[in-house]
Amino acid sequence: MKFADFIESLDQNSIEGSNNLLHETKNLVIDQRTTCLNQETFKKFYDFGTELSIFDKFAELTEGVKANTTENRAVTHFQYRDKSSKLYEQSLTAISKLAEHLSSFEKIIFFGIGGSYLGPKLMNDIFTGGKQEIIFITGSDPEEYKFLVEKDHTNTAFIIASKSFSTIETLESYQSVTGGKNLKQTFAITANVSSAIEYGIDENQIFEFDKGVGGRFSIWSPINIVLFLKLGIHGFESFLEAGNEIDNSYKNELASNPALSLAIQDLLMINLLDMQTSLILNYDYKLRNFASYVQQLDMESLGKTVDIEGNTIKDHQTGSIVWGGYAPRSQHSFFQHLYQGSTPANTYIIGSKSKNLNAKQMTGQIKSLKEGNFNEKDPHKLVNIRKFTSISFDEISPETLGELIAIWENKTIFKSMFWNINPFDQWGVELGKINTLKEIE
Repeated sequence: MKFADFIESLDQNSIEGSNNLLHETKNLVIDQRTTCLNQETFKKFYDFGTELSIFDKFAELTEGVKANTTENRAVTHFQYRDKSSKLYEQSLTAISKLAEHLSSFEKIIFFGIGGSYLGPKLMNDIFTGGKQEIIFITGSDPEEYKFLVEKDHTNTAFIIASKSFSTIETLESYQSVTGGKNLKQTFAITANVSSAIEYGIDENQIFEFDKGVGGRFSIWSPINIVLFLKLGIHGFESFLEAGNEIDNSYKNELASNPALSLAIQDLLMINLLDMQTSLILNYDYKLRNFASYVQQLDMESLGKTVDIEGNTIKDHQTGSIVWGGYAPRSQHSFFQHLYQGSTPANTYIIGSKSKNLNAKQMTGQIKSLKEGNFNEKDPHKLVNIRKFTSISFDEISPETLGELIAIWENKTIFKSMFWNINPFDQWGVELGKINTLKEIE
């Protein structure tokens, strides 16, 4: 049965109700009971997932099958968080060497874009260790980096993070800041070693990751040198181990897999309830840029209108518009729309447990969205119940982040399996690069 036929078989008017979906990992509590979607509907998805051999396909992914069919590549980011793989050891060795090189510098300027920027920047927001100041440069407008031009960079290390080592914005901004005069202080993290050497970077200062690692999945690879610099090898390994444990949860029954359960939530919201947006709200300031991180992960992976066989998808939606931000700030910008707007969003509320005001705000907002105020007689003040999921944890740690990010990656992949699309390519983005190059020539 195709996905469109499966969705057609479900009655939109009978999917609401109660469920017992409360998933607990080592570090996360994921409460989907407030989605108001009934248990029977989730069971129908589990049965359909079994028919599609979802877990068998996922197991093949983790083992390195060539699932990126349009680029004829295996998907290898899973191996970077699997201790039994060669890539795991190679990566840790490379990151350790890079960290040793960087230890003698007072400042690091990190050039990257997309996954080569969003992941490392997120880690820099969250963790405060390490002795160096790290400055991130992304994009192509000189206004972003003009304060660094013609400065004394004697004690500065430069990192160029680019999978292809041909990213226009990254190389242009690096060239503008350095004038090409600091190659001896420059390090490359790339899947294209030959291009980095041709550019003039010493091969001993080039750190490779596998071509099968997509940029938006590269946080497990040497791209994430920032986490290593902040917490050292043990913190980095804890992050990897937590992600790997989430991967291995596919070996359990479908109903107990948190990533699959969240994927089903998204599918129901998009394809049956016509919620075209997913709202990510984080109540911890350290996680203020998490919404931007998962925005790229989800939208670049699932923004597709053809299936794996190349057929145009006409009978259902794929992907969604992902938005959000730091919730205590957002409460005073777009929460009015969240509460009383006419276009509800598939909402995720994420935060740590504490006695701080931000945690109390999270509790108050959850209560408000869960219960509404049906006793309110003034229609201007009436707030209806909203569908949402909350994800809570005791503290922000490398283990917490490893679980959270791996779950988001895997739920993105599970959705692609139901929709039968390739989440590992991004040909629309490539067209934009081609046409930009024409403007430069």
